[in-house]
Amino acid sequence: MTDNIKSSSPTAPSRSTSTTSSSTTSSAAPVALPSDEALELLLSPDGYYTYLSIPKPDPSSSLTNPYLDAENSIIDLDQVKKNYRRLSLKHHPDRRGGNEETFRALNRAKIVLSSPKLRREYDLIGLDLEDDAEDHHDDHHASSENASGDASKTENEDKEHSNNNNQNKTETVMSHLASATLAGVLQMVVRTALMGVVSVLLSRYTILTIVTLGMLVFLSTRIYSALNVAAKGANVKLNLLSLKDVGVPLLIAVGVFSMFRGRRFVMENDISGGEDNQVIGDSTTVQETIYHSWTWTFWFGETLVMTLFIANSFEKRSPALLALFTTISGIFALWLRGQFWRYATLLGFQGVIALLVVLAFPIMEMILEQIVEEKMKKVGEKIRAHDARLRELQRKRNVGAAAASLD
Repeated sequence: MTDNIKSSSPTAPSRSTSTTSSSTTSSAAPVALPSDEALELLLSPDGYYTYLSIPKPDPSSSLTNPYLDAENSIIDLDQVKKNYRRLSLKHHPDRRGGNEETFRALNRAKIVLSSPKLRREYDLIGLDLEDDAEDHHDDHHASSENASGDASKTENEDKEHSNNNNQNKTETVMSHLASATLAGVLQMVVRTALMGVVSVLLSRYTILTIVTLGMLVFLSTRIYSALNVAAKGANVKLNLLSLKDVGVPLLIAVGVFSMFRGRRFVMENDISGGEDNQVIGDSTTVQETIYHSWTWTFWFGETLVMTLFIANSFEKRSPALLALFTTISGIFALWLRGQFWRYATLLGFQGVIALLVVLAFPIMEMILEQIVEEKMKKVGEKIRAHDARLRELQRKRNVGAAAASLD
């Protein structure tokens, strides 16, 4: 059994070598056309393969041949570079008969065929949809060095590697949407945690409340001083609209004090007997002060602070938005009521939402990518068929014109 495995293992490279060599031998030397005809051919469906004389790979070849790499071995990159150099000598703008636009298209063809990701996208419809001016500028500079012989092979490989990395860093619409959604959820988690600290901890104890109020007043004065200095430098007078940022810390201070005061309403005095009772005549009494656990004053303060926290997340604060934020904050304040376990429950729910965003969006992106690829393949087939019909009509028209000229 071991001998069979050892004897069969050398056959894998031989298959890969034979496949690569067959694709290399099938690549004919490119024929340089006039610049106008070359540009027309490059911009036609699958024109990158046609003009560079590179056989278009069969998408199913990587599935039928297990020794063939699905991204790199189906294209002979050395042949792509070799054919590109031959054609670039013809179409370089500094040479006679060269054309800058044709040279750009030729250089773009080399980049697309050398990149597995770009080549995969190009094969869908046979057209290059990601060509832009910035890539043209960078590629023109790199290709000019190649054509003039000033750049070494190592530098060319490094540039191609950096181009591939830049393409891999390109973000899709779904990734942007996922990032924005996750950032919004995390921001909501942070503000909920901060609101919980204020409601559960800072407004419960007298010392913490006094320190919090002092810091908020100090922050308000610092903001006013900064705005005043900026207004004097610009020779502008401060108005109520410009002082709105000064009032936000003061309003938060009002909300914190309202929550603190809402916990200090006496509910009843409990009178009972005990060892530490105060002796009054023949009877013993003890008084224990009991406060309300929640009041409407506390609700007002919690609603006010929560509304300001939400409003600070938005640059534009219209009256309609403020009314909406106040309504939402009031509803949540009725349920939260400054209780730790309810804030913990809300934070846990928001954490689950963040986890779902992280897990769901990549799956949605994969599904959407598959759907788009199937649609693009069908579009590519229609484009290729339409281009073939146009070329056939043009050929018949040329034949008819030639026959008419002979008559």
